[in-house]
Amino acid sequence: MPALERRRTFEITTRIQILKPAGPTRVWLPMPLAVAPYQNTLGDTYHAPGGSAVMVENDDLDILIAEWDEGVEPILTVTNRVSTTDRTANLTTPTVPPPLDAHVLDRFLRPTKLIPTDAMVKTKADAITRGQGTDFERARAIYDWVVARTAVDSDTRVDPNVLVVHLARTSAIPARCVWGLGLASSNATKAQQCRAEVYLTGYGWVPVDATTARLFGSWEMNWIAFNYARDVVLPRSKRGTLGFFMYPQAETANGRLDSLDPETFKYQITTNEL
Repeated sequence: MPALERRRTFEITTRIQILKPAGPTRVWLPMPLAVAPYQNTLGDTYHAPGGSAVMVENDDLDILIAEWDEGVEPILTVTNRVSTTDRTANLTTPTVPPPLDAHVLDRFLRPTKLIPTDAMVKTKADAITRGQGTDFERARAIYDWVVARTAVDSDTRVDPNVLVVHLARTSAIPARCVWGLGLASSNATKAQQCRAEVYLTGYGWVPVDATTARLFGSWEMNWIAFNYARDVVLPRSKRGTLGFFMYPQAETANGRLDSLDPETFKYQITTNEL
């Protein structure tokens, strides 16, 4: 008999407070990815006393937008329930048919503001994948190189999974960063994490985690995914695009706030496994 799926259910509560509002205030919060084989959303509740909150849904990016008029204290409380299951790709036998429209993968090959492609990156990617014929072999070589590099230089400023995606796209392998939140601790305020996926012929989207987890073909799902969007334009924002959307964002009449500045932007994320 096949092994039963191990499903876990988490409740995530986010509380945001803008400490120095000026004029109308607007907050954007990434919401859990609704359509994914490794997680299911079980419902959301949100409260913005004295203001309004609305969900904007897209295929790969759901955003909660909250707004308050001048003179109202901006406080937002959001609770999400998400069910997850550990993810393991079948890498022994290629069984996944190609997409009906191959162009659906084109956007996962293109450079972005955060992942540009240039001659230096191409030279490095070519050196790493030299002698590797299939996309599977090239992806594995990139992963092994990034893991070895991280082991030698643990203080590197480039997220290992972002680097995997960068090198994979440069090597003509569709790849994407998946932005999410770690749930290993009850305090997840600073637990934002990026993971990676590479699209391999015959295997589909294959999970990768080149951080300390060091997983090629699997993810442990003490983590939820928000989205895999890049160069994000926040609805109703008066500012520029975001390279990625993993942290809460806010704007007042004085401009966009720094979500990592506790003097103006206070938020707390707590988790509970049910």
